[in-house]
Amino acid sequence: MSSELNAKPNKERALLVTIPLLILHLALLSLQIENPSGTLVFKSWVLAAQAPVLALSTSVTNGIRQLWTGYVWLVGARRENRELQQTVQRLSMLNRSYEQVRQENARLRRLLALNESIAYDTIGARVIARTPGFLANVIYIDRGSRDGVQPDAPVLCGDGIVGRTVLVFRNQSQVQLITNPDASVGVMLERTRTPGVLRGSGQPLLDLVYVSNTEDVVEGDVVLSSGLDGVFPKGFVLGKVIESRKGNTVFREIKVQPGIDFFRIEEVSVILPQSESGIQNME
Repeated sequence: MSSELNAKPNKERALLVTIPLLILHLALLSLQIENPSGTLVFKSWVLAAQAPVLALSTSVTNGIRQLWTGYVWLVGARRENRELQQTVQRLSMLNRSYEQVRQENARLRRLLALNESIAYDTIGARVIARTPGFLANVIYIDRGSRDGVQPDAPVLCGDGIVGRTVLVFRNQSQVQLITNPDASVGVMLERTRTPGVLRGSGQPLLDLVYVSNTEDVVEGDVVLSSGLDGVFPKGFVLGKVIESRKGNTVFREIKVQPGIDFFRIEEVSVILPQSESGIQNME
């Protein structure tokens, strides 16, 4: 009886040892089993188990790679964009400089042509200041008595008569524009040769006075300097008639649009005093 009881635990211990060994043996055998395609079954199981992990890892890696690539591209694009903006700014500045030089050359060519067309000696000058406010009726130039400029010297530009010097200092002069209320110029109409006086009004338009109601004056008539005022040379365009009607007196009421944009004058010519008695006819 006691021997049977002792044998039972021995069998159980044998089973505990045998079963794991069998499982291990089967596992080792499965490592050698191949599927129909010739691949080891165990290897297929391992690969199948790894597939989701590898797929997830690949997806994460690709995502990180794409993010990094996008970041690098974005940084490069921003840098390139800044460089392009700087290039555009430089080109814009160069273009503005070129346009300013081109306009200045055009003005200087007109001024040179003007100087060559009159008999009096002239000296070029730059506008260095102007009166503040909506209407600039006075400007200052960088030529004075040291350069031979005297009071009442005619001041011209390529587009016509600008005004006359009223105050002359050593290195600069004050110029009264023809728009000044105290300014007046002897004139005539180009078409009919009708004489008159052009006066400044302190406004953008000029007044043509002392023209009889009987005279033929129409819109578009060109107003020229007559040379009879003893200051300004003859034949320079001062503007065009934009309004003409009979007045309440014996004289017509005539408005003239100046031929010069006084706000944009930058260079002028000043006629210097000389021994000659007149100025070449500009007609």
